[in-house]
Amino acid sequence: MLDGSTISVEQFEDSVAAITDRAGVSGLSVAIINGSQVVYVNGFGVKSKETGEPVDEETIFAAASFSKTVFAYLVMLLVEEGVINLDKPLYEYLVKPLPEYPRYADLDGDNRYKKITARIVLCHTTGFPNWRFLTPDGKLVIQWTPGERFGYSGEGIDLLQMVVVEVTGKGLEELARERVFDPLGMTRTGYVWQDWFEDNLALPHDRYERPRRYRKRGEADAAGSMATTAGDYAKLLVALLNAEGKRKFIVDEIWRSQITIQSPSMFGPGSRENAGGPDGLYWGIGWGRFDCEYGRGFFHTGHEGGTQNYNVTLIDKGIGVVFLSNSDNFESVAREMADVTIGDTYSPFDWLGYPHFDPTQSREPPPEPVAIEVPPGILDTYVGTYTLSVGVTLYIKLEDGQLVGSTDQVDWAPLLAETESRFFVKGDDFVVVFVRSESGRVEGLILETEGLELSGQRSD
Repeated sequence: MLDGSTISVEQFEDSVAAITDRAGVSGLSVAIINGSQVVYVNGFGVKSKETGEPVDEETIFAAASFSKTVFAYLVMLLVEEGVINLDKPLYEYLVKPLPEYPRYADLDGDNRYKKITARIVLCHTTGFPNWRFLTPDGKLVIQWTPGERFGYSGEGIDLLQMVVVEVTGKGLEELARERVFDPLGMTRTGYVWQDWFEDNLALPHDRYERPRRYRKRGEADAAGSMATTAGDYAKLLVALLNAEGKRKFIVDEIWRSQITIQSPSMFGPGSRENAGGPDGLYWGIGWGRFDCEYGRGFFHTGHEGGTQNYNVTLIDKGIGVVFLSNSDNFESVAREMADVTIGDTYSPFDWLGYPHFDPTQSREPPPEPVAIEVPPGILDTYVGTYTLSVGVTLYIKLEDGQLVGSTDQVDWAPLLAETESRFFVKGDDFVVVFVRSESGRVEGLILETEGLELSGQRSD
């Protein structure tokens, strides 16, 4: 514990099991660091409520935004090697102006993009929104001068990934394996789907503990495609804590407070304000930073449908913890978990937007949509390629008489018909509504996800 006290492993495991059971956390993996070494790894709960298979030390979870921290470390290794300069404008690495790349055409006419550097990306001060599809018109905009203030952005991470790939001539998965995963012994980690993940995989679960579909990423995304184990990820934290020589120089830069956080919350309306932030909260290179009576702490969250993760390490104590969950309920008890595990009561859970556990919340799930049969001739009219307003391509095809969709042509999800034009993905929140012209031709679609409606035009 941070205060020097101890509890028995049995007491600790009983407490964690009780918390997960009470909150409906389907599965959880925990790795604890003490004395700057991994001293404990264990699993709780199940990989799937349908199968009842228990989580163990080797169970792989979706890492979500933990992906960003590994990428930040990778970039800093490239900085150490002189491949990337932390403060050189990113556009200077590219063979053509940034707005000439289709994904960044929205930036045409706003030359502030020329201020964006690797440092600015990794401390989340690009001025980009988190994701363009969250903006009113679905366009990528610079909301404030880059470097001026904190604003968490996956879009910035994606831009830096594009530059790193172009500069090195290697894909993210290859780079990460060469420089991070293999050297650190992270043998059960990857940015793209590996078939052997299936052998010991934690499926996401919603707040009603219903198993959800695991997205098998065919393309490496530095912002969120990684899969890992708690023990593997803890190896990265230990490497940071024990860095020496030239490597310690870049680690000290990772931990250094790059920007003071002024916003009252990390996400939502409060994230766009520039006043009222908590005291002693900063962002370093890749991780958040806070100060407390036990010294410097660094942390990161990970969140996507059916997955909620958190890690925190107190640098000066050499104590930390990694939580990977396959549950939409973990964040409600993250405070308790951090406290019972290492005595952490300092992590900025309120700023992160983590709710407090509500024992009165209903566990009764709403009815799921019912699939109907649609004539093959109608299904055939939907087959094609659709370009969404946010620049993502959605591919639709027929496979053994079943309509399936994918954004990367690797992970294909069955589309089940709720009506002749409205299709849902079982175990996911995606709904596709096909749109016909007055002549009856399918000319586009609307993708409904997370309360948003994204339009897409047929482009084949």
